[in-house]
Amino acid sequence: HGETIVEPVERGTNLAAIEAGVDVLAHPGLITPEEVRLAAQKGVLLEITTRAGHGYANGHVLALARACGARFVLNNDAHDPSDLVGAELRRRIALGCGMSEDEYRAADDHAWALVSRCLSQ
Repeated sequence: HGETIVEPVERGTNLAAIEAGVDVLAHPGLITPEEVRLAAQKGVLLEITTRAGHGYANGHVLALARACGARFVLNNDAHDPSDLVGAELRRRIALGCGMSEDEYRAADDHAWALVSRCLSQ
């Protein structure tokens, strides 16, 4: 659980999660360039989320991921069935935060690679 801008989350949570080597840092909010560079070095995926509220910082996360060479996934982070979105809205949210079609496909590839790695353990 990252430092989303819509919930009270302790400062330093993003950094602690990245240093711990989590697989995915969910809704990292206004993550810093230093944190994104560290995520890239450690192979921590950054979440671009379809969840209302948490997604307000998607464009920021995407821009820094690009600039710092970090990988990202497009995730739902559903807390309730009403949070689920269909394939077309998911794609539009991704494109709406500035993701290119190639990045959209890459985000899916990163997610499937993580699933594959988990299943092989």
